[in-house]
Amino acid sequence: MTEGVDDHWLPIETYLTALDRETRRFREVLAGAPAGTPVPSCSAWDVDDLLWHLGGEVQDFWAWTIAHRPEVPRDWPEPPRPDGRAALLDALDRAHEELMLRVRNADPGEGAWSWTEDPRLHTVGFTMRRQAHEALIHRVDAEQAVGDRTPLDPRLAADGIVECLEWMYGEHPAWGSFADDGSRVVIEATDTGRRVLLALGRLTGHDPDEGEDVDEADLRVLDPELHDGTTPRDLTISGSAEDVDLWLWHRGPIGRLAVEGDEAVLERITGILGEPID
Repeated sequence: MTEGVDDHWLPIETYLTALDRETRRFREVLAGAPAGTPVPSCSAWDVDDLLWHLGGEVQDFWAWTIAHRPEVPRDWPEPPRPDGRAALLDALDRAHEELMLRVRNADPGEGAWSWTEDPRLHTVGFTMRRQAHEALIHRVDAEQAVGDRTPLDPRLAADGIVECLEWMYGEHPAWGSFADDGSRVVIEATDTGRRVLLALGRLTGHDPDEGEDVDEADLRVLDPELHDGTTPRDLTISGSAEDVDLWLWHRGPIGRLAVEGDEAVLERITGILGEPID
C-alpha cells in the first residue's frame, strides 16, 4: 500500500488518468453547447456556470492548494470569472494544466490541506482521488445537459460508490457522536462485485458553527470492500457500478437498481442519501 493511500483505493495512476480523461471529455461536450443550456442535475446552473465551476472554482483552487501544500488555503487568489465561452474554456485549460502538473509531480503521501476532519486524509493522494471523481460527475452533468451520455468506467464508478459513501455522506464532524442502531445495508455493484456494508444510526451533538443541537439519521461505512456475500443485512441495493454511483450523486434514479429487504430501512437510507452533496 502506498503511504497516504488506503488499501481499498484504486492505483494512484488510475486517478490521474481519470482526472485528465474526464476533464477532457467535459471540455469537449461543453465547447459546442448552446449558451444558456440548463444543467438538469444542477438546477441553478447553465452550461457556462458548470464550465466555470470545474475550471475556475474547483481545479484552480486545488492546483493552488497542492502547489502550496500543506498550508491551509486561506490566501487562494480566487480568479474573476471571465466573459464568454472562449474565455471560460481558456480558464479551464489553464487550471487543468496546472492541476495535472502539480499532482503528477507530488508524492501521494505528502501532506496537503483537505476539508475532511480526518487528519489521515490530509494528503495529496486524497486530493487526487477526490478530483478524479469530481471530474467524472461533472462530465456526466455536461453530457446530461446536451443529451450525449457515454458510459462510466466500471472500476472507477465502483470506487466512486465507496468514496461517496465514506466522505460525502459517512464522515462525521468532530463534535458529533454516531450511535449505531444495528441496521445493516449492503450497496452492491453487480458488474464489478464491489460490496459496501453500511450501518445506520443517529448523529447527535452540538454544532458550534450553526449554534444548534443536532439529532438526525445518519450512516457509517463499516466495510468498504465486503467479501462475504452472506453477511446479514436488512437491505440490499444493487445495480451496475455506473447506476449506483449516479444514484448516490443524484444523477440517476433508484428505479434502475434492485432493492431487496426492509421497506422501513429503505425509507431511512433514502432519506439520508437525499441530502444535497454538491
